[in-house]
Amino acid sequence: MTNLLIDPILYTLYEDDILAIEQRNSHTIKTIFVPEPGERLSPDILEQIDIATPPNPDYERAAVRRFYGSALRAPNLKWIHLPHAGIDDPVFGDLLKKGVRLTNASGAMAEPIASTAIAALLYFSRGFPRWVRSQKSHMWDQYPFQELPKDIRQQRILIFGLGAIGSEIARLSEALGFQVTGVRRSARRTEDSIEQLITPDQVKDILTEMDWLIVSSPLTETTYNFFSDELLDLLPSNAGVINIARGEIIDEESLISRLSDGRLSYAYLDVFEKEPLSEESLLWDLENVIISPHDSGATSAVDERLKGYFLRNLEFWIKGEPLENEVFER
Repeated sequence: MTNLLIDPILYTLYEDDILAIEQRNSHTIKTIFVPEPGERLSPDILEQIDIATPPNPDYERAAVRRFYGSALRAPNLKWIHLPHAGIDDPVFGDLLKKGVRLTNASGAMAEPIASTAIAALLYFSRGFPRWVRSQKSHMWDQYPFQELPKDIRQQRILIFGLGAIGSEIARLSEALGFQVTGVRRSARRTEDSIEQLITPDQVKDILTEMDWLIVSSPLTETTYNFFSDELLDLLPSNAGVINIARGEIIDEESLISRLSDGRLSYAYLDVFEKEPLSEESLLWDLENVIISPHDSGATSAVDERLKGYFLRNLEFWIKGEPLENEVFER
Protein backbone atom coordinates (compact mmCIF):
# COMPACT_ATOMS: atom_id res chain seq x y z
CA MET A 1 0.00 0.00 0.00
CA THR A 2 1.13 3.54 -0.78
CA ASN A 3 -0.05 6.53 1.27
CA LEU A 4 -0.43 9.72 -0.80
CA LEU A 5 -0.66 13.25 0.62
CA ILE A 6 -2.77 15.31 -1.79
CA ASP A 7 -5.10 18.30 -1.80
CA PRO A 8 -8.77 17.20 -1.90
CA ILE A 9 -9.58 19.48 -4.84
CA LEU A 10 -6.64 18.09 -6.79
CA TYR A 11 -7.71 14.55 -5.93
CA THR A 12 -11.12 15.09 -7.55
CA LEU A 13 -9.30 15.79 -10.82
CA TYR A 14 -7.09 12.70 -10.53
CA GLU A 15 -9.44 10.25 -8.80
CA ASP A 16 -10.50 8.16 -11.80
CA ASP A 17 -6.92 7.89 -13.05
CA ILE A 18 -5.59 6.91 -9.61
CA LEU A 19 -8.26 4.22 -9.30
CA ALA A 20 -7.28 2.89 -12.73
CA ILE A 21 -3.63 2.73 -11.66
CA GLU A 22 -4.66 0.82 -8.54
CA GLN A 23 -6.58 -1.72 -10.62
CA ARG A 24 -3.87 -2.17 -13.24
CA ASN A 25 -1.23 -2.82 -10.61
CA SER A 26 -3.31 -4.55 -7.89
CA HIS A 27 -1.95 -1.96 -5.48
CA THR A 28 -3.83 0.16 -2.92
CA ILE A 29 -3.24 3.92 -2.88
CA LYS A 30 -4.53 5.46 0.32
CA THR A 31 -5.16 9.20 0.15
CA ILE A 32 -4.34 11.54 3.01
CA PHE A 33 -5.78 14.98 2.41
CA VAL A 34 -3.99 18.26 3.07
CA PRO A 35 -5.58 19.71 6.24
CA GLU A 36 -8.17 22.46 6.12
CA PRO A 37 -7.24 25.98 7.33
CA GLY A 38 -6.57 26.01 11.05
CA GLU A 39 -6.13 22.21 11.25
CA ARG A 40 -3.03 20.00 11.43
CA LEU A 41 -2.39 16.34 10.70
CA SER A 42 -1.62 14.24 13.77
CA PRO A 43 1.84 12.67 14.21
CA ASP A 44 0.34 9.21 13.58
CA ILE A 45 -1.04 10.28 10.21
CA LEU A 46 2.15 12.14 9.27
CA GLU A 47 4.13 8.94 9.84
CA GLN A 48 2.00 7.14 7.25
CA ILE A 49 2.77 9.50 4.35
CA ASP A 50 4.99 7.86 1.70
CA ILE A 51 4.56 10.17 -1.30
CA ALA A 52 2.97 13.54 -1.97
CA THR A 53 2.06 16.07 -4.64
CA PRO A 54 1.09 19.70 -3.93
CA PRO A 55 -1.54 21.85 -5.64
CA ASN A 56 -0.49 24.23 -8.39
CA PRO A 57 1.12 27.18 -6.55
CA ASP A 58 -0.11 29.64 -9.17
CA TYR A 59 -3.73 29.04 -8.19
CA GLU A 60 -3.84 27.43 -4.72
CA ARG A 61 -1.19 29.25 -2.69
CA ALA A 62 -2.87 28.87 0.70
CA ALA A 63 -3.30 25.14 0.14
CA VAL A 64 0.33 24.88 -0.95
CA ARG A 65 1.48 26.40 2.35
CA ARG A 66 -0.62 23.88 4.27
CA PHE A 67 0.74 21.08 2.08
CA TYR A 68 4.38 21.86 2.88
CA GLY A 69 3.49 22.41 6.52
CA SER A 70 2.50 18.72 6.55
CA ALA A 71 5.08 17.34 4.11
CA LEU A 72 8.05 18.79 5.98
CA ARG A 73 6.85 17.09 9.18
CA ALA A 74 6.26 13.68 7.56
CA PRO A 75 9.19 11.53 8.80
CA ASN A 76 8.74 8.73 6.24
CA LEU A 77 8.12 10.85 3.15
CA LYS A 78 10.06 9.40 0.22
CA TRP A 79 8.93 11.27 -2.92
CA ILE A 80 7.24 14.55 -3.89
CA HIS A 81 6.09 15.31 -7.41
CA LEU A 82 6.04 19.06 -8.16
CA PRO A 83 3.44 20.51 -10.58
CA HIS A 84 5.97 23.03 -11.90
CA ALA A 85 9.55 23.19 -13.14
CA GLY A 86 11.20 25.68 -10.77
CA ILE A 87 13.09 24.35 -7.74
CA ASP A 88 14.82 27.57 -6.61
CA ASP A 89 12.89 27.74 -3.32
CA PRO A 90 15.13 26.67 -0.37
CA VAL A 91 12.47 24.18 0.77
CA PHE A 92 13.43 21.88 -2.10
CA GLY A 93 17.05 21.88 -1.04
CA ASP A 94 15.94 20.93 2.48
CA LEU A 95 13.85 18.06 1.13
CA LEU A 96 16.70 16.72 -1.00
CA LYS A 97 19.03 16.82 2.02
CA LYS A 98 16.47 14.76 3.93
CA GLY A 99 16.62 12.12 1.20
CA VAL A 100 13.22 12.92 -0.31
CA ARG A 101 13.16 12.28 -4.05
CA LEU A 102 11.80 15.11 -6.19
CA THR A 103 10.30 15.06 -9.66
CA ASN A 104 8.87 18.04 -11.50
CA ALA A 105 6.67 18.94 -14.45
CA SER A 106 9.42 20.49 -16.53
CA GLY A 107 8.09 20.85 -20.06
CA ALA A 108 4.39 20.68 -19.22
CA MET A 109 3.86 24.41 -19.70
CA ALA A 110 6.50 24.96 -22.38
CA GLU A 111 4.02 25.46 -25.23
CA PRO A 112 1.76 28.12 -23.64
CA ILE A 113 4.69 30.02 -22.10
CA ALA A 114 6.62 29.97 -25.37
CA SER A 115 3.53 31.11 -27.29
CA THR A 116 3.16 34.06 -24.93
CA ALA A 117 6.80 35.01 -25.37
CA ILE A 118 6.43 34.82 -29.16
CA ALA A 119 3.30 36.99 -29.01
CA ALA A 120 5.25 39.71 -27.20
CA LEU A 121 8.19 39.28 -29.56
CA LEU A 122 5.96 39.81 -32.60
CA TYR A 123 4.06 42.70 -30.98
CA PHE A 124 7.25 44.69 -30.59
CA SER A 125 9.27 43.48 -33.58
CA ARG A 126 6.45 44.09 -36.06
CA GLY A 127 5.85 47.63 -34.85
CA PHE A 128 2.52 47.33 -33.05
CA PRO A 129 3.33 49.95 -30.36
CA ARG A 130 3.32 52.71 -32.98
CA TRP A 131 0.01 51.54 -34.45
CA VAL A 132 -1.57 51.32 -30.99
CA ARG A 133 -0.49 54.89 -30.19
CA SER A 134 -1.85 56.09 -33.53
CA GLN A 135 -5.17 54.33 -32.96
CA LYS A 136 -5.57 55.98 -29.55
CA SER A 137 -4.96 59.36 -31.21
CA HIS A 138 -7.31 58.57 -34.15
CA MET A 139 -4.36 59.08 -36.51
CA TRP A 140 -3.81 57.38 -39.88
CA ASP A 141 -0.06 57.26 -39.43
CA GLN A 142 1.84 54.86 -41.66
CA TYR A 143 5.50 54.12 -41.06
CA PRO A 144 7.84 56.47 -42.96
CA PHE A 145 10.24 54.58 -45.21
CA GLN A 146 13.19 55.54 -43.02
CA GLU A 147 11.50 54.09 -39.89
CA LEU A 148 10.10 50.81 -41.18
CA PRO A 149 10.34 47.92 -38.69
CA LYS A 150 13.41 45.76 -39.12
CA ASP A 151 12.60 42.64 -41.12
CA ILE A 152 12.21 39.55 -38.97
CA ARG A 153 14.76 37.64 -41.05
CA GLN A 154 17.30 40.32 -40.15
CA GLN A 155 16.66 40.12 -36.41
CA ARG A 156 18.84 38.10 -34.06
CA ILE A 157 17.66 36.50 -30.83
CA LEU A 158 19.73 35.27 -27.90
CA ILE A 159 17.84 32.67 -25.85
CA PHE A 160 19.47 32.32 -22.44
CA GLY A 161 18.54 28.81 -21.37
CA LEU A 162 17.55 25.98 -23.71
CA GLY A 163 15.44 23.82 -21.46
CA ALA A 164 11.94 22.80 -22.48
CA ILE A 165 10.62 26.38 -22.61
CA GLY A 166 13.68 27.93 -24.24
CA SER A 167 13.81 25.17 -26.84
CA GLU A 168 10.15 25.71 -27.74
CA ILE A 169 10.76 29.46 -28.07
CA ALA A 170 13.72 28.67 -30.32
CA ARG A 171 11.62 26.33 -32.48
CA LEU A 172 8.87 28.91 -32.98
CA SER A 173 11.33 31.76 -33.53
CA GLU A 174 13.26 29.86 -36.17
CA ALA A 175 10.02 28.94 -37.95
CA LEU A 176 9.15 32.65 -38.14
CA GLY A 177 12.55 33.48 -39.64
CA PHE A 178 14.47 34.92 -36.69
CA GLN A 179 18.18 34.12 -36.40
CA VAL A 180 18.48 32.22 -33.13
CA THR A 181 21.48 31.77 -30.86
CA GLY A 182 21.02 29.55 -27.83
CA VAL A 183 22.88 29.53 -24.53
CA ARG A 184 23.47 26.24 -22.74
CA ARG A 185 26.36 24.49 -21.03
CA SER A 186 25.71 21.09 -22.59
CA ALA A 187 26.56 20.15 -26.18
CA ARG A 188 24.39 20.81 -29.21
CA ARG A 189 21.61 18.32 -29.95
CA THR A 190 20.17 17.33 -33.31
CA GLU A 191 16.73 18.67 -32.32
CA ASP A 192 18.00 22.17 -31.41
CA SER A 193 16.30 24.85 -33.54
CA ILE A 194 19.22 27.29 -33.44
CA GLU A 195 21.87 28.67 -35.75
CA GLN A 196 24.56 28.52 -33.12
CA LEU A 197 25.06 27.41 -29.53
CA ILE A 198 27.24 29.22 -27.00
CA THR A 199 28.01 28.81 -23.31
CA PRO A 200 27.15 31.39 -20.62
CA ASP A 201 30.78 32.53 -20.59
CA GLN A 202 30.46 33.58 -24.24
CA VAL A 203 27.33 35.72 -23.80
CA LYS A 204 29.31 38.92 -23.33
CA ASP A 205 31.00 38.40 -26.70
CA ILE A 206 27.77 38.30 -28.69
CA LEU A 207 25.28 40.65 -26.99
CA THR A 208 26.27 43.64 -29.13
CA GLU A 209 24.92 41.79 -32.20
CA MET A 210 21.53 40.89 -30.70
CA ASP A 211 18.12 42.45 -31.30
CA TRP A 212 16.49 40.41 -28.54
CA LEU A 213 17.48 38.82 -25.26
CA ILE A 214 15.04 36.14 -24.10
CA VAL A 215 15.65 34.74 -20.62
CA SER A 216 14.33 31.20 -20.05
CA SER A 217 16.86 29.63 -17.69
CA PRO A 218 16.41 28.32 -14.14
CA LEU A 219 17.41 30.54 -11.22
CA THR A 220 20.62 29.17 -9.72
CA GLU A 221 23.63 30.59 -7.92
CA THR A 222 25.33 31.13 -11.28
CA THR A 223 22.34 32.77 -13.02
CA TYR A 224 21.36 35.07 -10.12
CA ASN A 225 21.78 38.69 -11.36
CA PHE A 226 23.57 37.31 -14.44
CA PHE A 227 22.38 40.29 -16.47
CA SER A 228 23.48 43.37 -14.55
CA ASP A 229 24.94 46.69 -15.71
CA GLU A 230 27.94 45.22 -17.51
CA LEU A 231 26.01 42.86 -19.78
CA LEU A 232 22.90 45.02 -20.25
CA ASP A 233 25.15 47.83 -21.49
CA LEU A 234 26.33 45.56 -24.31
CA LEU A 235 22.85 45.30 -25.84
CA PRO A 236 22.13 47.79 -28.64
CA SER A 237 19.72 50.63 -27.84
CA ASN A 238 17.17 49.18 -30.29
CA ALA A 239 17.18 45.80 -28.51
CA GLY A 240 14.38 44.29 -26.46
CA VAL A 241 14.28 41.98 -23.44
CA ILE A 242 11.84 39.17 -22.66
CA ASN A 243 11.93 37.41 -19.29
CA ILE A 244 9.64 34.44 -18.61
CA ALA A 245 12.06 32.68 -16.24
CA ARG A 246 12.85 34.32 -12.89
CA GLY A 247 13.04 38.03 -12.11
CA GLU A 248 16.27 37.69 -10.14
CA ILE A 249 18.25 36.69 -13.25
CA ILE A 250 18.15 40.32 -14.45
CA ASP A 251 19.07 43.27 -12.24
CA GLU A 252 15.66 44.95 -12.16
CA GLU A 253 16.85 48.47 -11.32
CA SER A 254 19.42 48.33 -14.11
CA LEU A 255 16.75 47.18 -16.54
CA ILE A 256 14.30 49.91 -15.49
CA SER A 257 16.98 52.56 -15.90
CA ARG A 258 17.79 51.48 -19.46
CA LEU A 259 14.17 51.15 -20.51
CA SER A 260 13.45 54.62 -19.12
CA ASP A 261 16.28 56.49 -20.81
CA GLY A 262 16.30 54.73 -24.19
CA ARG A 263 19.36 52.53 -23.75
CA LEU A 264 16.94 49.64 -24.34
CA SER A 265 13.80 49.84 -26.47
CA TYR A 266 11.31 47.21 -25.27
CA ALA A 267 10.60 44.59 -22.64
CA TYR A 268 8.02 41.93 -21.92
CA LEU A 269 8.29 40.86 -18.29
CA ASP A 270 6.35 38.04 -16.68
CA VAL A 271 8.59 37.72 -13.62
CA PHE A 272 10.13 40.15 -11.15
CA GLU A 273 12.63 40.29 -8.31
CA LYS A 274 9.79 40.62 -5.79
CA GLU A 275 6.30 39.36 -6.51
CA PRO A 276 3.65 40.67 -6.63
CA LEU A 277 5.28 43.64 -8.33
CA SER A 278 4.99 46.72 -6.12
CA GLU A 279 2.33 49.24 -7.12
CA GLU A 280 5.09 51.85 -6.88
CA SER A 281 7.32 50.20 -9.50
CA LEU A 282 8.19 52.44 -12.43
CA LEU A 283 7.68 49.47 -14.76
CA TRP A 284 3.88 49.85 -14.64
CA ASP A 285 3.98 53.22 -16.41
CA LEU A 286 6.62 52.58 -19.07
CA GLU A 287 4.91 52.55 -22.48
CA ASN A 288 7.64 50.33 -23.93
CA VAL A 289 7.01 47.57 -21.38
CA ILE A 290 4.36 44.83 -21.25
CA ILE A 291 3.77 43.25 -17.84
CA SER A 292 2.01 40.01 -17.00
CA PRO A 293 1.65 38.82 -13.38
CA HIS A 294 3.79 35.65 -13.59
CA ASP A 295 0.99 34.29 -15.73
CA SER A 296 2.58 33.60 -19.12
CA GLY A 297 1.55 29.95 -18.92
CA ALA A 298 -2.15 30.70 -18.39
CA THR A 299 -4.26 28.13 -20.25
CA SER A 300 -7.56 26.38 -19.72
CA ALA A 301 -5.73 23.06 -20.18
CA VAL A 302 -3.34 23.58 -17.26
CA ASP A 303 -4.64 20.61 -15.25
CA GLU A 304 -4.56 18.28 -18.26
CA ARG A 305 -1.00 19.34 -19.05
CA LEU A 306 0.21 18.78 -15.50
CA LYS A 307 -1.55 15.63 -14.39
CA GLY A 308 0.02 13.29 -16.93
CA TYR A 309 3.47 13.87 -15.45
CA PHE A 310 2.32 12.91 -11.95
CA LEU A 311 0.21 9.93 -13.01
CA ARG A 312 2.99 8.40 -15.10
CA ASN A 313 5.42 8.74 -12.23
CA LEU A 314 2.89 7.37 -9.75
CA GLU A 315 2.70 4.18 -11.77
CA PHE A 316 6.48 4.07 -12.15
CA TRP A 317 6.78 4.45 -8.36
CA ILE A 318 4.43 1.55 -7.70
CA LYS A 319 6.33 -0.63 -10.18
CA GLY A 320 9.72 0.37 -8.78
CA GLU A 321 10.80 1.83 -12.13
CA PRO A 322 12.90 4.99 -12.73
CA LEU A 323 10.97 8.24 -12.38
CA GLU A 324 10.64 10.86 -15.12
CA ASN A 325 12.02 14.38 -14.57
CA GLU A 326 13.77 13.50 -11.33
CA VAL A 327 15.66 16.40 -9.78
CA PHE A 328 18.90 15.51 -8.02
CA GLU A 329 20.12 18.92 -6.95
CA ARG A 330 18.66 22.38 -6.40
